[in-house]
Amino acid sequence: MFKQRGRGNLVAGMTTYELRAISFGLQIVALLIFVLSLIVLKATKSKREGVIKHGKIVTGGYALAVLSVFYMLYSAYNLIITGNAPSVIYIHGLFGAITLALGFIFVINRWNWKTRENMRIQLALWTLTFSGGMLLYLIFIGKFT
Repeated sequence: MFKQRGRGNLVAGMTTYELRAISFGLQIVALLIFVLSLIVLKATKSKREGVIKHGKIVTGGYALAVLSVFYMLYSAYNLIITGNAPSVIYIHGLFGAITLALGFIFVINRWNWKTRENMRIQLALWTLTFSGGMLLYLIFIGKFT
């Protein structure tokens, strides 16, 4: 049902399928950057220096995740308007919005109770949202029904 290659040219000759693949690729790179930031945090001898490096790396990952959201919003809007949206898209969108909002608060460093526990909650939310996105991607390319 969703396996179609797209509805013509959207951006610089790209189809919906190609934009979906780019968005998913950005999310995978963001995940790898988040993992790298945790490795840097644990591997750095100075705790303060490790936290600073971790924060800078995570900010880069967050920026990539935000870039990928533009296509997701476009795609979700079209699917909802046409009535073809799978139910998981609503759950993914809700958790994604919460995750991005909390991530923004962490990135701009305005949350005075930014603790390890709260960051673990953020990590769990991001993992849940990423998993939902993987499920949606597999549904859209026809690998999962």
